[in-house]
Amino acid sequence: MKILMKIEEYLPETQQIVVKFCSSQSEKSIDDVQPLAIDLNKLELFDTELFLESLAIQGQKVIDKYEQLQYGEVIENGPLDITKLIGRTIEREEFPRNKKMIPMRRIEL
Repeated sequence: MKILMKIEEYLPETQQIVVKFCSSQSEKSIDDVQPLAIDLNKLELFDTELFLESLAIQGQKVIDKYEQLQYGEVIENGPLDITKLIGRTIEREEFPRNKKMIPMRRIEL
């Protein structure tokens, strides 16, 4: 997946840039996204290519977090603890009506 980045402002006194991140497949325009301030000490400043790559990595984290909030989290299987599920948006596949999961025990040979 490609991401779009738009540097809105450079703040030399605080060593930050104000950036907007958006997925290239997003329905929203990059101009409709909230800008974020990113410290330059978190980015590679050696040359343009390394700078843009490190900025894209930061942007990917932001996009992943946004999509997780928008669409829901994928929860890994494990022992059931309902208290850990409270307040989380969870994403699951929809099962057809004629199919359902059957609880099974693990059989070791």
